[in-house]
Amino acid sequence: MPATHSQTAGENGMRRQVRRAWLVLAISSLVFLVLAAGVVSVARYYFGHATRPEDATLQVVSGNGALIRSVHEREWRLVTGSAEVHEGDEISTALGTVVWLTMFDGSTVEVSEDTVVRVARMRSSRYLNRTKHFVLEPERGTVYVGMAGHEQYDYVEFTVRRRQVTVTMSDEPGRTGAGSFLVEVLPGGDEGGESDGKRIRAAVLRGTATLTTALSSMRLEANEQAIVSGSGEIGPVTAAVRELVQNGDLSDGLTGWVEFEQQSLRTAGITASGASVELVAESIDGTPLTAVEFLRPAGHDDIVQVGIRQRVGQSLRVYSSLILQFDVKISDQRPLGGGSDLQTFPLVVKLVYTDVQGQEREWWRGYYVLDDPERRIPLDRAAKLDLGAWQHVAFDLRNLSPLPKQVTAIVVYASGQSFQTRVANISLSSGEFGGPRQ
Repeated sequence: MPATHSQTAGENGMRRQVRRAWLVLAISSLVFLVLAAGVVSVARYYFGHATRPEDATLQVVSGNGALIRSVHEREWRLVTGSAEVHEGDEISTALGTVVWLTMFDGSTVEVSEDTVVRVARMRSSRYLNRTKHFVLEPERGTVYVGMAGHEQYDYVEFTVRRRQVTVTMSDEPGRTGAGSFLVEVLPGGDEGGESDGKRIRAAVLRGTATLTTALSSMRLEANEQAIVSGSGEIGPVTAAVRELVQNGDLSDGLTGWVEFEQQSLRTAGITASGASVELVAESIDGTPLTAVEFLRPAGHDDIVQVGIRQRVGQSLRVYSSLILQFDVKISDQRPLGGGSDLQTFPLVVKLVYTDVQGQEREWWRGYYVLDDPERRIPLDRAAKLDLGAWQHVAFDLRNLSPLPKQVTAIVVYASGQSFQTRVANISLSSGEFGGPRQ
């Protein structure tokens, strides 16, 4: 019996339903496979990239002013020996206090005196030996990083950052970059600089590192350093040395310096000394600069001292590396030579310091232009310069005994009945090659 129209329509409808069911099943299976693949990919990514926080050990090396503040604490706590440091902790050191951080992988960080730094990140891969990552954020002071190699890890990165300035050292198989570097937040600031206008000194002692700001980026090699201005501009690359004097070029006037005057007991408070300390515009070999002038015209018979001094208050990392430099021009002096006491000179430079044995000491050296034929000046007390001419003086203090450990102050002054002395480009620098232990 032939099929009716209604039977045919019903069979066609059933076939369509079956096809739709298979289509839905196929789509569902495809979606399931995609989701499953996604879950597997996410799981694999998480497994490969998940990190865990690590700890470090803090050891007080010197001083008694080491503080730690944990991420969930409001108050600082004093550390006298050793302590654990966790991700997010802040560390503070007072003057004369230095601490060492030993990271979980053997990397070391020296937190110098008068420093505040936060351990922003200290992590390793959770499941695989893929990465190690460290981030330090100094607020002030200096940190010295001795980065361990990648060893069993695929990649290690150590970053020190402040605001928009970062210094990064990394190491991985096939490209050895491990070494040591430092970042110093310099005192003072630039006019109108970005954020707080602090300048940053970055130096590489061993290995290589990348210095990056909002404006540019550059690579620093071993024994190279650069200073970043408060506005983010990277200065020229120079040798890695530590400058202990602030505003030694006097480009910021006498900021950081204190003027002083000392008269004899006979005339103090009775008559004006007639001496002055002034900033003057000068040039050396055609290069314009600012100098400080110590001036006392002729016509006086008493002895007066006038000058400037600066508190340094910094410990030396390399005790046998201390270089004093300045430019000087002496145009007048009385008395001749060094006076009757052999201590009265138109220029005296003095360092006040604590030696490696903990004793307070002073070192000074005089400079003059006119001899006294009746009094011979010992060579270790003063040096004769040319009258009225600019001369560069560099003095290596490595032979001081005992060696200086901490420089307290630098004093620059003129002494006599009359004098005219100009001084510029005052520098007291120390080497950095005594890097963090590894």
